[in-house]
Amino acid sequence: PTYLLVRQPLIPSKATIVKTFQDKGAIVIQGVMNDTEFMQKILKEYQIDIVISTVGGAHGLLDQLTLVEAMKSVNTIKRFLPSEFGHDVDRADPVEPGLAMYKEKRLVRRVIEESGIPYTYICCNSIASWPYYNNCHPSQL
Repeated sequence: PTYLLVRQPLIPSKATIVKTFQDKGAIVIQGVMNDTEFMQKILKEYQIDIVISTVGGAHGLLDQLTLVEAMKSVNTIKRFLPSEFGHDVDRADPVEPGLAMYKEKRLVRRVIEESGIPYTYICCNSIASWPYYNNCHPSQL
């Protein structure tokens, strides 16, 4: 089974994708990621052993620290894929305003690595020019 933890209120732009997953059999759990006890309960109750975090952008990245703490305490996680999906933050040398987000991602990485939870980082290195469409003139790409 696949479970989706969906924050409330649901961001309208995410409603369609959540519905698509539901139509394919995913079970939606409404809640927040920054509540350790809630996350522990969910992980235990649903016997979740693989966690994929898709918190986006700079908002919510540090909530993964709470998630890591919950996963560590239940000790049943076989694999964790944190929200990375961009550049390899340990190999990039950004300046502000991006530097602050990179520092948060680096912190999350160090906590994951110290936790002992098996993990996989996926760094697409801006494949297909994402996120540049938000940061420059698309006509120049």
